[in-house]
Amino acid sequence: EMRRIMINFVAPINDIDMTQPKASQKITVVTVCYNAVKEIEKTIQSVISQTYDNVEYIIVDGGSTDGTLDIIRKYSSRITRWVSEPDKGIFDAMNKSARMATGEYINFMNAGDLFFDEKVLSDIFAGRSYDEDVLYGSTILHYKGGYKPHRSATIDRMPVCMPFCHQSSFTKVSVLREHPFDTTFLSIADCVFFRQLYNSGGTFRDVKKYIAIYDMYGYVSNTSLKCYFESCLVHRQNPTLGGYLRRLVDINFRPLRYCSLRFMYAERKKPGKYSRTLEAFRQTYDDKA
Repeated sequence: EMRRIMINFVAPINDIDMTQPKASQKITVVTVCYNAVKEIEKTIQSVISQTYDNVEYIIVDGGSTDGTLDIIRKYSSRITRWVSEPDKGIFDAMNKSARMATGEYINFMNAGDLFFDEKVLSDIFAGRSYDEDVLYGSTILHYKGGYKPHRSATIDRMPVCMPFCHQSSFTKVSVLREHPFDTTFLSIADCVFFRQLYNSGGTFRDVKKYIAIYDMYGYVSNTSLKCYFESCLVHRQNPTLGGYLRRLVDINFRPLRYCSLRFMYAERKKPGKYSRTLEAFRQTYDDKA
């Protein structure tokens, strides 16, 4: 079967007729969390500050006991729906949220992660309508010492790597309901989902914008052997003891490797690629972004 790949580019913002009616596409944003009292508030504020006016916000909590629920209740009037109950892991919670969603596209902005700015959803969806299975864009990686951009890749890179960060994507709710995340995977169910969708002829579109600020010390820092084996699977590497030890070193020493001193030095050598402040990065509206 011939693979259908639609590579379309969003027009520059200056070319949009802002007098036309706003697109009717409803967007569901989901935050999955568990005992995230230190991170959850900034994520909630990032979502509810979006200027796009057709957004549904769902929070799926795994039964937190650390004060997370107090913060969720604080913003309950701005949250469409939230639940707190035990689940079988992050991907089980994501599948649950997809069954709750009433939007056309769904985005997972989990605890600790943020939208690039308050206009992300408006920049992508206002005055426009899409039909692709997945929309995706670029990401700002947040380390202890600063920020580093991660540009989205062309979709033909999917067989060998993830062209985008999951937080920087919007997936059709109908597609995710029909093909939910495989919860037998602890850490790579999203990669498996996108790769299978690509192989079956799913359509993808790079919107050429920064979408998310991703916390590099979040869930991907799991040091379990199962996560290591899954990482080898998705990157098509052979698992070895040496490889696992290198993973442990990378995760445990990441705060030191990406400290403020490194960013202070790197931003002088490579301005635009490293910065100690988020203000150094600007949203882009052209195909060269």
